[in-house]
Amino acid sequence: MSEKSCNSCCRLEWTYAHTILRLWVGLRLFMAGIDKFRTKGGNEFSFENLSANLTPIKTLMMESTPGFLLPKFMITPYFYVLTAGLIIAGITSLLGVCTRLSLFVGGLLFVSLSHGIMALPDDKDAVWLGIQVAITAFALVTASHNQLSVDGLLGRGKKSAE
Repeated sequence: MSEKSCNSCCRLEWTYAHTILRLWVGLRLFMAGIDKFRTKGGNEFSFENLSANLTPIKTLMMESTPGFLLPKFMITPYFYVLTAGLIIAGITSLLGVCTRLSLFVGGLLFVSLSHGIMALPDDKDAVWLGIQVAITAFALVTASHNQLSVDGLLGRGKKSAE
């Protein structure tokens, strides 16, 4: 098969690679959001746990983060929006609904988390989040091979990778 015809066809390995990346990113986002509702060391989920889990982080951010990085009055709303965003972006990424947008939002959420970790500063966790940002970016780069998703079933994932 000539190189020209091979480039114009849908390469199955790229479809599989994108699917694996998208599923991993979706699971990571979803579990990061849901984990905020879990009791520490347990398996009970509730809104009370959300508040209990976020309080120490919010306190640390208020004490350690310079105000110009994130004003103190924005810290509490940020964590609630972040939690909802993680869950929503995770579900949409897992299903492959508005895949490019959900991966982009997921990547921005990882960048946002990285910003908070860097402001503390916690270099080790910032590097791990950087790896998650890179994986999300690669999933976004391969999104033109998004056939195994809701978008793909609806025909929105069949744009050629040119």
